[in-house]
Amino acid sequence: MPTTLPPLKIVYATPWFGTRKFMEDQKISAKECPIPDDFDIDTNESHWCTLTSTTDDMEDAAALIFHAPDTMLFKLPDHTTNQPWILESLETPFSSLFRADKDIMTKFNYLASYHFKSTFLFSYFSPAIMDVVNRPLPRDFIKTKTKSAPILWIAKNCRATNGREKYIEKLMEYVDVHSYGDCLNNKPFPSDKSRTDLIAEYKFYLSIENSNCQDYATEKLYDTLALSAVPIVDGPASYAGYIPTNRSVIYMDAYPDPKDLADYINYLHNNDTAYLEYLSFRQHAIDVAPKNRLEPEFISRWNDTMDFNQKSSYCSVCRGVLPWWSYKSDPNQKLTYHDPNEANLFLVDDTCSASGKWNYIADGPPYQPKWTPRPRDEFTRPNSTLQETTETTANDTLTAIDSSQTQNAQDIAYRVLVANVSFIALFFVFIVFLYRESKKH
Repeated sequence: MPTTLPPLKIVYATPWFGTRKFMEDQKISAKECPIPDDFDIDTNESHWCTLTSTTDDMEDAAALIFHAPDTMLFKLPDHTTNQPWILESLETPFSSLFRADKDIMTKFNYLASYHFKSTFLFSYFSPAIMDVVNRPLPRDFIKTKTKSAPILWIAKNCRATNGREKYIEKLMEYVDVHSYGDCLNNKPFPSDKSRTDLIAEYKFYLSIENSNCQDYATEKLYDTLALSAVPIVDGPASYAGYIPTNRSVIYMDAYPDPKDLADYINYLHNNDTAYLEYLSFRQHAIDVAPKNRLEPEFISRWNDTMDFNQKSSYCSVCRGVLPWWSYKSDPNQKLTYHDPNEANLFLVDDTCSASGKWNYIADGPPYQPKWTPRPRDEFTRPNSTLQETTETTANDTLTAIDSSQTQNAQDIAYRVLVANVSFIALFFVFIVFLYRESKKH
């Protein structure tokens, strides 16, 4: 029988964007976060795990959490034996460059981040997204898109690592984009509406990240899907696990020339039937099962609320550090935690693309990115190349027919002319013959 352990305490050892992470201690109960079967914890109190920003007696904590953007490496405390250190960040490694340094990252035992390979997943998404994608669109859905401009953008980081604002500024020359944020602002933010209110009123939202890193898809995408707009995306190379279907988003990097993207958006904005094809997974929510509407990876990642709670956020941290807590409380217990040096333990995040993805815009047109554009999928629009080819073939055929008819007419005219000349010649010969005969008599 396992030793009964006292409730554990996890200390948030740094500020969180300059402020206290937990204004009050967060107490986690067994009801909201089940205790693993291999452990017995004294639950006389209503909770078995406490998260606190109080840094007194940190050496007694079951684990320490460090917020990467607020972590000052020269101020790290002494590392207590059998106390795991967890580096937490929902931002990309560009905000904490040491995260890509293997030597520095060995100071920490685990990573808690948006990356799917993190020991503790701290995602911008949650199973609540399944409620949205399985909800049919209302009959008057298009009427809720009340804004004259097709695209909305709200952003406050105007010097993004990937240079996204350069592309958007050029895009604005060819299609209406309402910008309510600090970047390229052309609309005052209404006092009576929230950001989510605005997203719901537009057909498209620029769900583009400030950096291009593996698995880095934020609330921009989540909120756009949740509020029934079509996301125009740029972020990770793969959106597997984040989008309901492969045809529920428009990829910005399929259009190196902003004018081409603007042309397609204007087409969709003026064609409701084509636009709604991007929301077909919602239109058929009643009569088609999720497994036949949604991507398998999307379903498996967000379909189980309890599984998500146990594998993500602070519940997963409490459960994950229990082997350490058990060993710290009773050194005779077998230590079964992950070895930080395991090859399959994701800790060093060097998955980001180089900065300045969109900087090439300043050098065009013509626009020549240093990366390979994603294949373009304008599945809602008739194939313009095929249509052009068909029209050309038809025109060539008509031209050939016209030419043939013209040639035939010319041939007929020539034959008539020859016949007429022959007749005149014969008539002239006949007259000469009569004249000579009359002279004889």
